[in-house]
Amino acid sequence: MEMGLMLDAFIAIMGGYFIYKAVEMKRTGSLAKGIMVSKDFDLSKARDVEGFIRFMFPKTVVVGACAVICGIVGIINDLYGGLAMVQLALTGVFFAVVVVFGYLAVKAQKKFLE
Repeated sequence: MEMGLMLDAFIAIMGGYFIYKAVEMKRTGSLAKGIMVSKDFDLSKARDVEGFIRFMFPKTVVVGACAVICGIVGIINDLYGGLAMVQLALTGVFFAVVVVFGYLAVKAQKKFLE
């Protein structure tokens, strides 16, 4: 299997996992350590877990959806070609979304949990 194809499949699968963890987080009310908050963070000291979940849920779903779309377009481009410019543009958008998501996750952790 080609390396680009494997990377695109990984990106799509991780996007689906992000969506799954966001829905699980909203449904159960417990935070996903390692994705939403640092693995080293002590959740027993969290101030407003519900507020954090409300703030981060839509953002996590958007990042997951962007990853799934970017991964699927990449897979299609790897298999059939013709979407190189679309894939390049989506990769740029995806990178920007991930950077903004990281910034918002750190900001939310400070505001709601610390």
